[in-house]
Order: sequence, then C-alpha cells, then structure tokens
Amino acid sequence: MIHALRSSVATRWWVDGERRRRHWNTSQIYYRAFLTCTAEADGHPDGRALVARAGGPTSTFYTVAGPKAQHTLLARYRAALPSLAERYPTPSVAAWLGHETAVWAYWQHRTGWLRAISGQDRDRACRSLVIVLADFAAGQRDLMHALDWRPPICAVEDFAIVLGGGPSPENVYDPLARLLKAVAAAPGLPPEAAADSAERELDDLLRPAGSAAAQARLAEAVENVLSNPDISDERLMEIGKMLRSAGELLLGGSGRAGSSAA
Repeated sequence: MIHALRSSVATRWWVDGERRRRHWNTSQIYYRAFLTCTAEADGHPDGRALVARAGGPTSTFYTVAGPKAQHTLLARYRAALPSLAERYPTPSVAAWLGHETAVWAYWQHRTGWLRAISGQDRDRACRSLVIVLADFAAGQRDLMHALDWRPPICAVEDFAIVLGGGPSPENVYDPLARLLKAVAAAPGLPPEAAADSAERELDDLLRPAGSAAAQARLAEAVENVLSNPDISDERLMEIGKMLRSAGELLLGGSGRAGSSAA
C-alpha cells in the first residue's frame, strides 16, 4: 500500500516538478498567488488577477498552467485516470491552476498522513485520511470555496489506493466531495465530527476491501497447510471444515450469502 501511494500519479508529478527546479519555483509563485486571490475575493480568481498578484508576464502564466503547458498535473491525470480527471472541470486556465494549487496546498497534510499510517491496516489508513482531508478543507475554506469544495485530486487517488482494488477513483470522488460539503455547511464543525458524518458511507466502501484482505489471508493459510508434509489426514479434514466455514462467512459478509446458499 505504501509503495503504491509513493508511486501515485501525483507523487510522480511532485517529484518531477522538484527536479525541474526553475519551473517548479515559478509554479509555486502562481500557486501562492491563487491562494492569496481566493482569500481576498469571494469566488474563483480570473487570469488577470492571478498574473497581477504573481507579478509576472501573462506568457509565464500560460507556461505554468496553459493548455499547452508540458508539466501540468491534470494533463497527467487525463492520461492516467481520465474518468477521475473529468470530475475537475477546466473552463479556464485559472481553473486548471486552481486544481493544482489545491494539491500543492494539501501536500504537507498528505506527507504527514503517509508518515502516520506506516504499519497501519487499510481501515485505519482510510479513516485517518478522511480526518486529514476534513482538517485541510476546514483550514483552507477560501480555496475550497473557489473550487466548489472539490477534494484535491491526489486525495481521491490515495483513497482508492488504500481501499486496495475496491471502488475506482472516480467512484471514490463522490463520498469525499460530500464530506467536504459537510465541512462547508458547518464552519465550526470539528474535522472529526465531519468525518463521523461520513461514517456509514465509509463503512460501505471499506467492507469489500476488508473482505478481499480476509480472503487473501485465507488463501495464504491454505497454501501454508498444503505445503506442510507433516500434517496428518485427520488434521487436514478438521482444517478443511474450518476453512469451509470461514469461506462461507466471508461470502456472507460480502453480500453473496444468498448465491452461496442457492
């Protein structure tokens, strides 16, 4: 899980950006400009306001975030996860920059979350991600308001990775977006309370992931038994009955008990 998170689309983009030091430094000037503009105005800033705040020429703005820019994050998501990228509309260059700014502003939260989940199971990692995301949104209300409370796209990808082969990133988007809408609706609501409001939906996502993990552990146990030549026939029969019962429980927990009984 950790390896996959450190190899995500957003991680590769971030690492590549830091290697292109000059371009990366220029991009960060415009990310900071976007944050400042959203704090000063109610709504999404336009290109002219961003250029004026950044203090550079319009051509540089288009080099950073224009449709022909070579290193934009959304271009990478459109290539790797196009269905997820469709959830982030880009009617203007400023909008394109806004989605990148959200990832840039969120990255420190993501880094801390990655350190915190080392050694944790998927369930705890998912729940802590929800709290971290709610905390970020509560602290960046102006930015989130400008982006219509869309979660940073990297957080959606991370959540899908942690679920481990469960829902696709584009399907994970909706519960996370609703979580942030809950933060928006109650400015004084603590992030933990906002996360609790999404508990039932989170459980629905985690249940199939937990079932898949249990099945993987069951398969590993079976393989260990079969590879042990010292187990007697009687003991194998007992283990077989136990494994059959465990399998029936797993099928029932994943909503397939009815088909199993049939």
